[in-house]
Amino acid sequence: MSNVLTARAIEGFKQHADREMRRARYRIGSVFYDSPIHRRERLPDGRVAVYFSITPNISGNVTISEVQIFDTNNELWASNSENIVIHGIQAGLLYRFTIDFKEV
Repeated sequence: MSNVLTARAIEGFKQHADREMRRARYRIGSVFYDSPIHRRERLPDGRVAVYFSITPNISGNVTISEVQIFDTNNELWASNSENIVIHGIQAGLLYRFTIDFKEV
């Protein structure tokens, strides 16, 4: 079976996603915390990547159980379950969320 979409069409989807992703949030327990997207890039394999900081202002160890990406309309675009433990001595971490577009 041949591909229906051209390489240009796939590139257009990647550019659109990059423009639309506006903010992130992460969950600790039952509480979500907002985080701005700090950096965007196109990875060598063509995936779109956005980066945001996870910096809980909570003493002790915490577990990040979910991360989410929202678009310019504040609609949920992507969600990923996680199990990231941040120890009390850490200030936080930089999280990379990647999206790939492929025709299957």
